[in-house]
Amino acid sequence: MSLELTSEVYDSILDALDNEDTEKLQELFIEYNLTPNSELYDAPREGFNEQQLITYMDYVLSFNLTDILDFLIDVIGIEIDDSIISRALELQNFDTYKYIVSLGYIPQVETLKTAIRNCYSEILDNILATDNELIHEVEDEDIEYLFSFDIDEETVETIHVLFNYGIDSMLFVRFLKALKDPEDRYFPVSEEEQDHAIEIIEYLESKCILDDDE
Repeated sequence: MSLELTSEVYDSILDALDNEDTEKLQELFIEYNLTPNSELYDAPREGFNEQQLITYMDYVLSFNLTDILDFLIDVIGIEIDDSIISRALELQNFDTYKYIVSLGYIPQVETLKTAIRNCYSEILDNILATDNELIHEVEDEDIEYLFSFDIDEETVETIHVLFNYGIDSMLFVRFLKALKDPEDRYFPVSEEEQDHAIEIIEYLESKCILDDDE
């Protein structure tokens, strides 16, 4: 029977994590019946780059605790799948993401979509350079998400990367039409975004086929 977790014990767990004391961490996890996917005692907790952490694995990924990550893989036996790689990217600690990739784990569809939606153009380029067939997994909702935030240089670069790897141009047609809307009803563009928006419109016009009257 596991013991009840208290705030004092939780502080000890966080200390073990921060100090990358794998022996102490394993002892506490066993004693309190915890796993890497167990919810943090004070979840959601603010992590690196003000991202919200839910689980102990989130904590490890967010703060790039590589010794703990190695321990979880080699001793605890967790499987690093695409959801974990994607989560590292989502938590915005690129050092953690790069470390996982350096171990030989290969990003797949979920990580690809996270890179697109957050306009991480360099990471997107690396993913597609490894497996360019993943470009066929991009869907309309991924492109819509890309346009849901401020339009900046990374938005432009992300679009370029997608076309460099053969994205279906039809996925962009309705967004090009929306950007060209004279009443600015769909994607209101601020003054700071105008130059990038114009660049995107000109680029998409060279890639997308619109009806003659559009």
